[in-house]
Amino acid sequence: MQALVAPRSRRPPGPRDGGLGFLRAAGAGSLLTYLGGLSERYGPVSSFRLGTQRIVFVDDARIVEEMLVTRQASFVRDRGATLLRELVGEGLLTTDDPQHVVRRRSMQPAFHRARVVRYAETIVRETERVMADWPGRPLDVGAEMARIALAAVGASLFGADLRGEATRVADVLARVLARGASLAAPLAFATPLLGPLHRLFPGRASVMFPRERAELDAIVAPIVRARRDADGDDLLSLLLSAREGGAALDEESVRNEVVMLILAGHETTANALTWTWYLLAAHPAALARVRAEIDDVLGERTPTFDDVPSLRYTARVFDEALRLYPPAGAFARRPLHDVELGGYAIPKMASVFVSPFVTQRNARYFADPLAFAPERWDAPPAERFAYFPFGGGSKTCIGEPFARLEAILAIATIAGRYVFERTDAEPIEPAAAALVRPGRPLTAYARRVRPYAGSVPPSRA
Repeated sequence: MQALVAPRSRRPPGPRDGGLGFLRAAGAGSLLTYLGGLSERYGPVSSFRLGTQRIVFVDDARIVEEMLVTRQASFVRDRGATLLRELVGEGLLTTDDPQHVVRRRSMQPAFHRARVVRYAETIVRETERVMADWPGRPLDVGAEMARIALAAVGASLFGADLRGEATRVADVLARVLARGASLAAPLAFATPLLGPLHRLFPGRASVMFPRERAELDAIVAPIVRARRDADGDDLLSLLLSAREGGAALDEESVRNEVVMLILAGHETTANALTWTWYLLAAHPAALARVRAEIDDVLGERTPTFDDVPSLRYTARVFDEALRLYPPAGAFARRPLHDVELGGYAIPKMASVFVSPFVTQRNARYFADPLAFAPERWDAPPAERFAYFPFGGGSKTCIGEPFARLEAILAIATIAGRYVFERTDAEPIEPAAAALVRPGRPLTAYARRVRPYAGSVPPSRA
């Protein structure tokens, strides 16, 4: 239902610098700090003008829930989706209803409980395979978590071995993030030009990331071709057999979804796991409690799906890592008509930002919000959307059940065998706004803490 703007509602407060502070922050990779500063200075709803575009920032759990759930039909994806669409094309992560709900319905069975149960064995097996060559050498923990996540996504969702593609995918993603940071702010002015550019270069899937998209297609195309000629019931098989509007999905649509899931499905989990190990390395008492739980639940064996409900503290550690370092630092929606949020008038098609990173560190919702305290999850926050690392509403991340299962099983598998000992003790800060990645590598040695009991033997003692 369309909400009318109250006659006395007013524009949200905010800086009157023509958006210069926003542009400087976006260019320097400090957008999250800038958004947090807006909330501290101007309150839970603030705004400013960037050229002809009104930018709004919301740091209020109830308003976030209003945008993402109760009034979600009044909002569509913002220009960030346009930038993402340049890489992954039209698909689940970049479209709005009705296209979004149709595509989600096609893919949802791959994440039903019966299939997720079967993924558990694959996740543990792929984690063990990556772990096998850790002893005796310094590790880039983030790169190793990416190897695990990419292997788990490939084997579980596509029936493909992607372990050898981790470096290649990481290189593509690094280039995309670097260029995307510089393009995000100008895109507010340049979006109307994308249509003519695509007509000028009709053979290009992307005019902003042509090389990167071509490299990803080179990885994905053989996987899609191989699955067309084989029976299966994984996600890729579902996409190849899906019918939308009475017709099968075309090759480009299938490749778009596979590219999206390879990038989003491994990058977000890899980052979350890297931050988890960073936090556990800094909090030995929490690590000891994780290991004690693993000893109690698993003993010498590796975890299974049935063990996950018993790994309660391990799950709380992951929840707390996601609170402090959510995969997506901020994202935005655009209202389809003039709306009122928090008593303020928001014009049609304004860019309304929300930030899991900022709101999940807000002292209104979490005591001592910057502290790593997994035990706080013994009682959830009073406001549901004080915590939304996977978004919310109909556009909640479709892979959330898979990501949580993967993370808990990977933590239990690794912590049951190794402790990461950092090569330095210096703090690590997030690098950019789009994805909350570590600003520099987390380097460590994997010290074995018990005899290896997994199904894949280590390559050396």
